[in-house]
Amino acid sequence: MGYYDPSNWIAPDDSLIGEVEDRLKLDKRAQPKATRVQPRAVRAGKAFLPPNSFELDVIIESTKEVLRLVEWMDKEGKVFIELGVSADFLRIGHFNHGWHHNPNGQDIPPPHHIHFPTLQYRNITRPPTYAYPVQSGSDFVEAFQTFCDNANIRIKGVPLPLLRR
Repeated sequence: MGYYDPSNWIAPDDSLIGEVEDRLKLDKRAQPKATRVQPRAVRAGKAFLPPNSFELDVIIESTKEVLRLVEWMDKEGKVFIELGVSADFLRIGHFNHGWHHNPNGQDIPPPHHIHFPTLQYRNITRPPTYAYPVQSGSDFVEAFQTFCDNANIRIKGVPLPLLRR
């Protein structure tokens, strides 16, 4: 576990956002959402199947600030992970996706990459954005573990969801 510094992936005339990167460098721990209500899925004649999405609180140890981490998987098997606070996103992970094209011309090959904001490209929910490649397994839990490793988030003790495979 540790902070990944993506500064090598951006153009020389751009820079990382200090307050975003400072948050990511700090030790963090994931925990179930404090206000989460567990839905019960009942289907006639079928066993309960866990959902293909979840949300966690991420607590910055030193400041006690609460970040939000959301992960979901679509029907095609693409995994999306968002880490943010309020309406600001600090990182967005795309696993099992195609090529990503950074604004400086660098191409990030499939299948996995993590987006990050810079001073010139602050909104990482819309292109153009910067991203860097990551090595990971392709399933939901492996993507989550890889994302948390890159964002310095401790997940020990967090119950991970089981998914229909």
